[in-house]
Amino acid sequence: METTTITKKPFPLWALVSLSSAYFMVGTSSLSVIALTWQISGGLQVPPSDIAFLVTVFALAFAIAAPLTQVIFSGFARIKILCTGLGLLALALVLGAASTSYEMLFISRGLMGLSAAAISPMCSAIGAGLAPPEQQGRAMGIVFAGLTFASVLGTPISAYLGTLMSWRLVHLLLALVALSSMASILYFVKDRQAGAPIRFSHIVEALTRVRSSFAVFTTFLQMTAIFSTYALIAPFMSHKFGLAEDLIALVLLAYGINGVLGNVFAGRLSDRFGPDRVIFITLIGLGAGFLMIWAIGPNLWLAFFAIVIWSAFGMMFHSPQQQRIANIDPERRSLLLALNAAALYLGISVGSWISNFVSVRWGYDDLPLVSLGVLAGCALIFITSVVAMRQGKHTTGGQG
Repeated sequence: METTTITKKPFPLWALVSLSSAYFMVGTSSLSVIALTWQISGGLQVPPSDIAFLVTVFALAFAIAAPLTQVIFSGFARIKILCTGLGLLALALVLGAASTSYEMLFISRGLMGLSAAAISPMCSAIGAGLAPPEQQGRAMGIVFAGLTFASVLGTPISAYLGTLMSWRLVHLLLALVALSSMASILYFVKDRQAGAPIRFSHIVEALTRVRSSFAVFTTFLQMTAIFSTYALIAPFMSHKFGLAEDLIALVLLAYGINGVLGNVFAGRLSDRFGPDRVIFITLIGLGAGFLMIWAIGPNLWLAFFAIVIWSAFGMMFHSPQQQRIANIDPERRSLLLALNAAALYLGISVGSWISNFVSVRWGYDDLPLVSLGVLAGCALIFITSVVAMRQGKHTTGGQG
């Protein structure tokens, strides 16, 4: 009697790591100007406050271009779109290095946002398809880890390099790293598939269908909730807990490190328990962090503990959320992931605006309470999305 041996497909670790490096470049490029604020301000003779607009233009360009890129380049091989985006990112960084005026640097930042819109969704779409279903959560966690490492390492590395060389040379160095990321992707990633044809009507459908629109809206509200406090974490910690200005770096470091740890565990937990359960737990944990840092007295150690909870559960949300969205409609996976990425950056922008609005009118103390209110709305939208997806699977016999 003959027996059939089933060979298990090896886990594509290096391919996923190379995709993660592209995510790292997106995160580091978007935040590098924050680390180089004083150097750029002095070099171009502009107020330091104007540097904030360089972050905003990146986020808005990304949010607008992410879904449109899926339509314009519909039918192209996904890896070609990804590598074109990395090449464009390198070009934008070179343009930034050569900027002789604030306006020229502003344009380069917009170009970076456009290039990032081609990179991030494709990284997630390709990564989701490389691993078998039972390891998809782990795969998404590895890919998205690039963005979490950028928040921990990208900004401080950029700041340190700014003490060793000019901000222009830092931009050129980042351009070289972007090209290196592209080379590693071309070598390790064997995916050469093209995405399904996408039209503008598909964007409208995705934004009006409850299953997809509420899932994407969940990401928007989760990021809005976080940045409603995080955008002004430095003055909040100083005002409520008396933290010295030169110690805020410790808060950011603790936030970043625990965010990375949360992302590491998220993928494996998602594979074991399913993304819906993990996402719900992350929303509860994030809410507990907000509630704790709002309710406690001026105890700095408890504040750090609350930030640890907040950052770990906040970052744990993203890889299971991407896994979940990637499986709503696998044929148009890249479009839905692009909309999710756009929602993420819009949440950063809106949350930052809310934090400014609330702090000017009512002060810093109630920022976590506002975040908690936004998060409550997020949880409600998420539950509605889960119900809609399960009803959709039931009525279609288990399909998408």
